[in-house]
Amino acid sequence: MTVAGPAHAASDHSAGSQQPEVVASGLAGPLSVDVGNALDVYVTQNFAGLLSTVDQRGRVSTVHELGLPPDAGELTGVAYRGRFTYHIETDYSGAQGPVSHIIRTSRTGERTVVSDDLWAYEVANNPDGDRTYGFTDLDAPCAAELQAFQEGLPPERELPPLAEYSGIVESHAYQLDVRRGTIYVADAAANAVLAVDESTGDITTVSVLPATPIEFTADVNDGLEGELGLDLPDCLVGNEYTPEPVPTDVQADVRGDLYVSTLEGAAGEMAPLSKVYRVNRSTGSASTIAGGMFGATGLAVDNSGDIFVAELFGGKVSMIKRGGSRAETVFAADSPADVALRGRTIFATTGVFGDGALVKYRR
Repeated sequence: MTVAGPAHAASDHSAGSQQPEVVASGLAGPLSVDVGNALDVYVTQNFAGLLSTVDQRGRVSTVHELGLPPDAGELTGVAYRGRFTYHIETDYSGAQGPVSHIIRTSRTGERTVVSDDLWAYEVANNPDGDRTYGFTDLDAPCAAELQAFQEGLPPERELPPLAEYSGIVESHAYQLDVRRGTIYVADAAANAVLAVDESTGDITTVSVLPATPIEFTADVNDGLEGELGLDLPDCLVGNEYTPEPVPTDVQADVRGDLYVSTLEGAAGEMAPLSKVYRVNRSTGSASTIAGGMFGATGLAVDNSGDIFVAELFGGKVSMIKRGGSRAETVFAADSPADVALRGRTIFATTGVFGDGALVKYRR
């Protein structure tokens, strides 16, 4: 998953006058957050390759630095369990292709690789390889026009396929959660939720997220053209398009159910298409809890079953009440990327495309 700038980001000020308190600022792309057992909060500074901790006075300290330039590697996703932090490291610089692992770090700084290679698992299994995306029912003239358009692009402007295609062999392990010796991973490019056995490193597929067709409206077309700087064939407007679901976060509740947020591909950066699913760990079946969110990139579930969602392109943190089916604004924020809970306090990372910050909001 590539998170672009908020082409249509907006702030919803309907939640009232209370504003979140800034705990720390000056963070570089804080896309993930989790709370520790004490008063520290852990954040990833993705654009700097850093895993950091923020204390209650707002002081930022480095837990680990990736040590690779941004185009050669990535550090993302953070979970804190049992005095350990867990995060994902990916190295794109190897001659044999990318490698990606989950790293566990102790309070004393001891680092342990606790997963097999997530990229190698994708190459060997491609969980969504039997799924179909893109424009699946174009008439012959429009299909030919789209093919000519894509084939005519220069190499430096090459796009992902728009015409009908099957799941691509590609991994982008983005967020994770840890419960009772199992690490759950939202792989945004594999379009799957994976499970890692912490004791052996073995990886299995829990669920491949549903792909939901949408109408390719003029608004989606205009937004995509603006982001790409290209004029798409006019005949695409009004046709059915199936975006990749792109899971962006996974959380397990106290009963063990999994909750997953999705971006819904590039179209989800142009329109409020994001969904939150409940996934059965045993069967892998996914049921929709709520939709209509704008760029859901992080979520957290409290002990009562309420779900809090960071809507990156919607400019707000929202809540789906237990048993509810719609997201309601809790507070407005600049490009919120992730949320975490401690009691009745919501922590969120914001401003990820500029002056990144960690904020907190008392419910």
